[in-house]
Amino acid sequence: MTNPNNLKQKVPFEMQLFPFTSIYVQPLEKQILHLHWHDEWEIIYITKGEGIFHIGSEKVSAKRGDILFVNRGLIHTGFSNGDSLIEYYAIIFHPNLVGSFMSDNHDFDVFNRYKSGKHLFPTHIKAEDPYYDWFIDAIKKIIDEYEQQSNGFQVAIRSLLQLIIVQYSRYYPIISEASQPSGYDEELDAKFKHLFSYIEEHYDDKITLDDVANIVNLSTYHFCRTFKKITGKTFIEYLNLYRINVAETKLLETNDPVTQIAYDVGFGSINYFSQMFKQYKLVSPSQYRKKD
Repeated sequence: MTNPNNLKQKVPFEMQLFPFTSIYVQPLEKQILHLHWHDEWEIIYITKGEGIFHIGSEKVSAKRGDILFVNRGLIHTGFSNGDSLIEYYAIIFHPNLVGSFMSDNHDFDVFNRYKSGKHLFPTHIKAEDPYYDWFIDAIKKIIDEYEQQSNGFQVAIRSLLQLIIVQYSRYYPIISEASQPSGYDEELDAKFKHLFSYIEEHYDDKITLDDVANIVNLSTYHFCRTFKKITGKTFIEYLNLYRINVAETKLLETNDPVTQIAYDVGFGSINYFSQMFKQYKLVSPSQYRKKD
């Protein structure tokens, strides 16, 4: 669904004037959702397995049937939990899709406080929640409308999304940006997005913990804690995975020798590169190239 080497995602909507998509995701590796963010809202409906999701600064344990809501602009990633891989629907839509063409005070009260990003939707709806049945019924209808694409499906989807937001505003307390768990705020969010952009540009260089801690203006200790909270990985683990994802692309799209690719993406040892590649992709680099 997302390009692991491009962290700020531009969602490829099928219809330019209808910024909505529903994708069924069946990941083949432990990391089921590469770290990224985008300007759209996202609803994740889990249909199989269990996972750990990091959304903003929240760590969410989710299982089959659970619903997650990713507020716009929040950094998020996910990993399968246990031996079985997770599967889920990702419903992504731009906030403009649900705004009324007649802007009034009612529209402002219900939609605009969320569209501004200053008020947030609760992240997790569990099957035991009292309003779960209503939400899951609406989500399944949205998925069916998009898959069938019968006459007027855009109107039906838009109406259902509006109803979901109305129900959120009725049944769940309003969360302000300042009250996010662990004090994760807009300024820190911006600093870490800058950091991830830096990694995109310099992943093949030698990057130290001091370098990245200085970028976000934190001590090394607080940087390590915050980075793990946001990504679910240590910085070294994240950097290694990022390099492996770049190497994966190079293995598929070039004829460069494996040794050259290892050095090109920042590994100083071919043995360590091969070890990391097999850890994340479950096969060796040469086997991966052959299976394609």
